[in-house]
Amino acid sequence: MEEIRFAVTSNKNDNRELIEQAKAWARQLRVPYVKRYDNGSLVAMLADHHLDALLIAGKNGPQLYSPEGMLLYHPGLGKVRWQRVVQRHEKDNFLTAMDIRSGQHVLDCTVGLAADALLASQAVGTNGKVIGLEASLPLWFLSSRGIMLYKSKIPELEQDLQRIEIIHAEASKFLKTLPENSFDAVYFDPMFRQPVRKSSEMVPLRPLAFHEPLKLETVELALKAAPRVVIKERSVELLQEYGCTEFVGTKYSAVRFGIRKRQ
Repeated sequence: MEEIRFAVTSNKNDNRELIEQAKAWARQLRVPYVKRYDNGSLVAMLADHHLDALLIAGKNGPQLYSPEGMLLYHPGLGKVRWQRVVQRHEKDNFLTAMDIRSGQHVLDCTVGLAADALLASQAVGTNGKVIGLEASLPLWFLSSRGIMLYKSKIPELEQDLQRIEIIHAEASKFLKTLPENSFDAVYFDPMFRQPVRKSSEMVPLRPLAFHEPLKLETVELALKAAPRVVIKERSVELLQEYGCTEFVGTKYSAVRFGIRKRQ
């Protein structure tokens, strides 16, 4: 994976406490701290320091800035889907494909902003476990802190988010460390080469995300860790290349979920 070049800074006119927090984050992440320009844009800071992104220590938690825009933590459509499932008792294609229940353990290998992990956390409940992997260091930092700081008028949604454990790791390397049957289900949502329509709110995320394609060998490793592997992709044809034999989603869906079970 090509490393994302980023540094930590603060907002203009921030107090000393936030500036010290930014410096502490930089030390923790082993990246530079750069002083916020008094006059000059974030674009200029990226260019002057040869960076892909800036991690900004803000009053409400971390923010990530890239040439595509500013990214603050939010579960996105995960919140809407959670409400549909919990409050309206509607079905969700992700949950249908995962087929998980209370007390089970789930590994989300591409957690991102934890939209799918949020639904998984609700499904497995307080007796279950959801672990999310994020290969991008700045995105891991944003999400791992974001799920703890996110505020909602729905306490149960906050609790489901906060039960998720997010680890900075590449899926292929992490899966090699696992004993057999460590989880009940493993999930992959690889970054699509071209964005799915109606996903413009995720544009700032794309430059920060892990872009290497999912390999068949990684899927095979996942099958050792769990008897059920679910992959999100654009089409049945792509999912069949990973050995999926069952599919969730209609021909009108923008994406499909492929299921592969251990033989």
